[in-house]
Amino acid sequence: MATLLNHPLSILIAASSLAVLFAHAALLKAGDRDLLIHHLAGYGIPAGIRIGIAYAVITLEGLTATALLSPWRDSGAFLAATLLGIYALAMGLQLVQHRAIDCGCGGNALPVSWVLVGRNVLLMALAWIASQTAEMQELMWVDFWVVIAAVLLMVVLYSAIHQVLMQQAMLRQRLFSGSL
Repeated sequence: MATLLNHPLSILIAASSLAVLFAHAALLKAGDRDLLIHHLAGYGIPAGIRIGIAYAVITLEGLTATALLSPWRDSGAFLAATLLGIYALAMGLQLVQHRAIDCGCGGNALPVSWVLVGRNVLLMALAWIASQTAEMQELMWVDFWVVIAAVLLMVVLYSAIHQVLMQQAMLRQRLFSGSL
């Protein structure tokens, strides 16, 4: 098991998957900074620093995506784990305080939940895999196709889980509003 987790393909798949996730998140947030600032307000960030925090989040997510695909992959993995941990902690704090807010994950509205906190913890484990060192042997062309296929599978799986969570939240809202 230990050799599978620090195999060059596992490391490349983990790093590439996280890079796609963070690049997507940064682009969504950069595309609608006002929505990001609104989400930061929901988390209780003081008005005077929301714009600065918004720019920092977008920049750090973009930097994380770039670093994960560079020779500084271990720094990118550390940044990824740190951001994911901060996001999980912020969501957990909202849940403990019984506050129902949008997670701010990008895309369609999705209320914070313990499932999202758990998702971030699993993504932190993926960042740990991406941070591993291994002898990066000479990769063959088929290895790159394996990485591309695995990353595409991760994107589809992540999107499918996100869709299920959105549908579950909409159904819950309908049930509690009596409009079903």
